[in-house]
Amino acid sequence: MGTIQLVSPDTESTIRIGRIIGQCLPRGSFIALEGVLGAGKTQFVKGIACGLDEGGWAGLRSPTFTLMLSYHGGRCVLHHIDFYRLNESPELPGEILEAIHSDRAIAVVEWADIWREVWPKHYIRIRFEIDEDTSKRRITIEDPNGICPAMAKDLEEFVVETADT
Repeated sequence: MGTIQLVSPDTESTIRIGRIIGQCLPRGSFIALEGVLGAGKTQFVKGIACGLDEGGWAGLRSPTFTLMLSYHGGRCVLHHIDFYRLNESPELPGEILEAIHSDRAIAVVEWADIWREVWPKHYIRIRFEIDEDTSKRRITIEDPNGICPAMAKDLEEFVVETADT
């Protein structure tokens, strides 16, 4: 698929973008999220959970202090992981490494760029930026391995720019 750039005008749209992506993700997917505090990463994960038919998606919260929260109500397990507090850690806890490399679940990691060396070979990388003037989110999605080939078409209404890599 390559790279696409989207604009999300509000929180509801960010959740909707996440839902579209969640609907196409196969088991074993690894989603690396990057962006500043408040950029919409956790709202986006709510959308992914919704796309996986996770009934408790509305109550999904950031795992900043627990490091990982797992949701079992959808079509597969969703591991929501946050590397933010692991910036100074000499190694990742074993259960987090297991979750990242599980072929039966989907792992979504906030602040994933902190531990880039543990990413699996196949991944989707999503960067969030805030437009200071409008508060809109610019979301850049890289899917170099074509994990979600139908994603670009389903996200057309949000697309600003596409590039094949």
